[in-house]
Amino acid sequence: MSRLLVLGLLLLSMGGLSLSGCAKKEKPQTPEDYLRLGDQALGQKREGQARKYYEQLLEQYPDSDLKTQAQFKIADALYREKNYLEARFEYQKFLELYPLSPLASRAQFQIGMCSLQRVQTFDRAQLQTKEALAAFRLFRSKYPQDPLLAEAEGHIQFLRQRLAEHEFAVARFYYRKKAYQAAIGRLLNLIQVYPDTPDIDVALYMLADSYREEENYRKAQGVLQLLIERFPTSKYVAQARTQLRELPQTGITLQ
Repeated sequence: MSRLLVLGLLLLSMGGLSLSGCAKKEKPQTPEDYLRLGDQALGQKREGQARKYYEQLLEQYPDSDLKTQAQFKIADALYREKNYLEARFEYQKFLELYPLSPLASRAQFQIGMCSLQRVQTFDRAQLQTKEALAAFRLFRSKYPQDPLLAEAEGHIQFLRQRLAEHEFAVARFYYRKKAYQAAIGRLLNLIQVYPDTPDIDVALYMLADSYREEENYRKAQGVLQLLIERFPTSKYVAQARTQLRELPQTGITLQ
């Protein structure tokens, strides 16, 4: 085969590839087309393009039966892009527009997930933790039979633990700074609101010691007694007994 013939075939092949690469992009003609192309783009992780299709569906076919799905999927695309703040807004918007939709429970769940994804470590402000907890609790109360209920319960437990850790960290900070009045307030809230949190025996000991430092010996004695009764195997029991013996007389009979 001559060199000219080989070169001709190569150019023809390249021309064919070029033509195939310039195939026209499909132009949607119906609401179904917009939804299908949006779903296709979403499946290919082209979330921005997917949102454009869904938004065009809403703009051009405001009376379409598919607008509910399009609105929900706009929020989903934002969530997949990790744009959680805007996604939360869109899920909330969906609930306001379509509160009776079969997708309403999922939207409420996703509102919680958007805040959950933005939760800070326990030593930072916990606004997102509180928002997520409120969203999942609302989901639990409104949709008690939803298949996602067990997952929501798991998130609720995690969020409560994060709030307890934060409360304990703040209480410990005040305690170490000898700001005992502030420590007492935080410790009381921790013990009353999160009684099942780990290290509650530590919190009780710190509370009793804070009362002792404030010379509120009666309350200190009561808390130390509670610590001994509820946590007899705690490493703080020996110290609690020692402090009980050293406290001024309060009139409380020790068990």
